[in-house]
Amino acid sequence: MYTDSRGNKLRVSSPHSSFLSALISPAAGFALAVLGYYAFGGLVTKFFPDGSVGSVLSRALIVSVITIAFSLSWKAVGQNFSFLYPFIIFSLLYIARLGQNVFLLGIEIKPGNGVVFGFFLVSGVFSALLLARTYREMRDDHLAVAVSVLCVIFLVGLILNRQQLNIVGGARLSIEKINPIAMGHTAFGFIIYYVLSFGRSRRLTVEAAIFIPILLFVAVWARSRGAYLAGAGSLILYVLLLEGRRRLLTILGAAVVIGLLLSAFGTQYLDVVLERLAKIDPETDSSTLSRSLLLSGAWQQFLDDFAFGRFAVEMHSNYYPHNIYVESLMALGLLGSLPFIIHCLLAIRAAIGVIRSKRFPLIAVFAAVLFIKEAIGSAGSGSLWGNSAFWITSVMVITFWYGSKRERRSRSIKPISQQGARTLFE
Repeated sequence: MYTDSRGNKLRVSSPHSSFLSALISPAAGFALAVLGYYAFGGLVTKFFPDGSVGSVLSRALIVSVITIAFSLSWKAVGQNFSFLYPFIIFSLLYIARLGQNVFLLGIEIKPGNGVVFGFFLVSGVFSALLLARTYREMRDDHLAVAVSVLCVIFLVGLILNRQQLNIVGGARLSIEKINPIAMGHTAFGFIIYYVLSFGRSRRLTVEAAIFIPILLFVAVWARSRGAYLAGAGSLILYVLLLEGRRRLLTILGAAVVIGLLLSAFGTQYLDVVLERLAKIDPETDSSTLSRSLLLSGAWQQFLDDFAFGRFAVEMHSNYYPHNIYVESLMALGLLGSLPFIIHCLLAIRAAIGVIRSKRFPLIAVFAAVLFIKEAIGSAGSGSLWGNSAFWITSVMVITFWYGSKRERRSRSIKPISQQGARTLFE
């Protein structure tokens, strides 16, 4: 017996049918959308090392699963998604800006105009809206299967490419199709899931005990400062948002895990993290300097056209400024960014509500904590068009919170009897 996100009991006919249904479920579509692309990166590097065929196939697989899950699970009756209007309005405004820049001004946006439109429209907007429509059908047991499979694929991919991996002499952990930033963020995504699911079942607890140390090794040696800050920051905020006994138990559990890790690995991991964070200085670190220049240029472009914006890229570099909030102001100005600001505020409110409430399934809490991670990380990395995980997690946490509130409100409205109606209107 399993329960869905609304607490209804579900009977599974056989382990094989359960496993297959989990792999094409809305929960699997969500897991693939936020973790799948880089989870497949190792296999793509091994079997499709040249060109973009493997990357295209992996994205096509992800979108196909999302589309299949939508077609099998979507129920249109009674659904109202007006809380996603700010997201939809901003998406239309941003697409219009990209179109104006590309087709009217002739700007070639790195890494290519087709890639930019494809990433934003298909991996971002299209996938987010389809998944939002299936949130009622998302089940924790399906999510557990999908994340477990993806984590194994991710780690097997790294093992298959172990000759490329190098941590000697301060090098960063990466392979051909997964750069250090993506490596760190993907590892932290899996870590967050296993931290949240620890103790929920024997299998998940065993998996967490096995995978978390390995994933932590990957995250630390990827040496991505953004992944450190976003991953650790999201978990810290999650703990702070918990209330009462849940917060105390989580802190005690974290203390035990940290103690075990320190006893097993010493302070080596901590030393690596602190050494990387200490290099956040534009005067001594070339990466920090280049991002500071990009951010400064983007901010100046916003000031030059502060009402409506003008360019979707920082014009000196023809590149995104590695801060989606400044990028929005740069591209659409203050007025055009208002829907984006409203969308972010809705997502923040929803994330806080989902984490503090005890009513929501694990998948909703996972979406909330992942959104916090993406929101933090997007202040120092990524682009509006390329950060599909930010759009999907923000849309999903909004849908879980406000969709659930709307359902409870509709259930609380009881029909008035004929006698009551006469009394009311007489």
